[in-house]
Amino acid sequence: MTELRGAIGACAVACTALACVAPGAGQSNSAKMGEALAFAAAAGVAQVAESVAEQNARNNAPVTHASGLGVSPTCDNEGQYACVSARPSGSPPSTGGQEMTSADARDYVLGYVNGVRKLNHVQPLERAVALDDFAQAGSEELAQDHHPGQHWTEHASEIGARSAEVQGAPSGEAPGTLQDQLAAVLLQMTGEGPGGMHHDVLLRPEWHKLGVGIVQSDDRRTYFTVDFSN
Repeated sequence: MTELRGAIGACAVACTALACVAPGAGQSNSAKMGEALAFAAAAGVAQVAESVAEQNARNNAPVTHASGLGVSPTCDNEGQYACVSARPSGSPPSTGGQEMTSADARDYVLGYVNGVRKLNHVQPLERAVALDDFAQAGSEELAQDHHPGQHWTEHASEIGARSAEVQGAPSGEAPGTLQDQLAAVLLQMTGEGPGGMHHDVLLRPEWHKLGVGIVQSDDRRTYFTVDFSN
């Protein structure tokens, strides 16, 4: 296998005008994973970031993704991230790995959003229980009526502050692991670039709080909502 030596912290490969920094201390593993994905996306290697950050959070257990990227804990990188390896296409992907809990998933989203904001010199956000509850209600309604923004439009006044909301696909994210589903929708949102509806909402400097709602249907589709407030 080809060794791609270099961890997410070395995102200077393609950061150009972006300030690349190491994941912040004191975060949960899931938040670090989300932040690492954001940093690597900025460098154009998002799939590598996801694999490396996941391996680091799972106590140096080797991980291989269906994308063909895997990680090895044997690299000399001061223990911060593992090295990444690529297996030949056609090799069977690993099906192992523990599914994220809902708490892990919310921290993952927070880490990603704050990573993107850090790269754009915008202050980080904090999760708020009340906003988590509001976003959860939004995801539950989206899973039922498939009308994006409907819950926020009807109930935004209940937040008691200036707010905005982004949601995933009205039909839900395609079946897969929860981490892969979240990574896909988050990368799509920020991939819109400046002027994109989701991208610009995530980066507004007026926000101070964030809430995340996640609903998984019986057919394993995931309905995703993030609410912001000042």
